[in-house]
Amino acid sequence: MLPQIKFFNFEVAPVLDLQVTPTSEDCIVEMLSCKFEGSDVMERQNEHFSAFMRNHIKWETVDARPYLAFDVKLNLALEICTQPFTMLPVSAVESPGNIHVQNKLHLIKFYTPLLLYVQL
Repeated sequence: MLPQIKFFNFEVAPVLDLQVTPTSEDCIVEMLSCKFEGSDVMERQNEHFSAFMRNHIKWETVDARPYLAFDVKLNLALEICTQPFTMLPVSAVESPGNIHVQNKLHLIKFYTPLLLYVQL
């Protein structure tokens, strides 16, 4: 479970189930499921949400310095059907939503190496 988000009177915590598969060249992290837990209104959004993620991670070396290289494929679809958001122009919801999703992706990218360490 990722940290809980509080926005106006809504509370939500994204819950991700991930599968980690090591290969000889890299490690594949696939999202098996993603749902929201929290306020009733936010949990009802699960019916209008879908997500797919596959992440290839491998150690690379540049100038004798190791680092983790990520190749992420992510598809998200969310139909907003909760007031007051349905009363706003799409751009007023979409722009801040995109920024928020990007921030959460940075968290996932940060936690993925920890998951690999625990799984391997």
